Amino acid sequence: MSTAKPPSTSPEPVAWPAPLVRLSAMVVKTGLMLGQMTDGDRLLALSLPAWRLPEGRPHTEAEANELLKASLAAEAAFLRTDHVELRRWLVDTGWWQRDGFGRAYARPPEPELPESLRATARALATVEPAAWAQQQVSIHRAAQRERRARWSEAAERPPGAAASPDETPGNAR
Repeated sequence: MSTAKPPSTSPEPVAWPAPLVRLSAMVVKTGLMLGQMTDGDRLLALSLPAWRLPEGRPHTEAEANELLKASLAAEAAFLRTDHVELRRWLVDTGWWQRDGFGRAYARPPEPELPESLRATARALATVEPAAWAQQQVSIHRAAQRERRARWSEAAERPPGAAASPDETPGNAR
């Protein structure tokens, strides 16, 4: 399993599994549409709402819908979709299984997932997905605020005024 260093301002650097590195770049965005993603990105994006359904037992359609609505309000807020489309994608891609009558949904255990989903499932098993996604958004927003503050300070400085050592071109962040 390949690992990469996450783009983070967190105090302790962490080496994440590769699927989480890519997913971390997605969760900080807004309005991503599943139908316009590459197949690989779509599978990654679907992994977060898929994890809302606890493994090990079938769930009613109503339970599945409530879990998906909660996911779209939290860790999957970066997606521009509704719970019905999301549920269909989860079944079509293999993240979830549906009974023959369309009344019960289950998340299969990792060994029963399609091979294309297993690395992502193993990566998600190393974190608590909802909290992880929220942490990525918080880190991203903090970095944005910091960049905006530096830009505002630089814009307010009179032309020709000396920049602080942190703002010199050789020390760009």
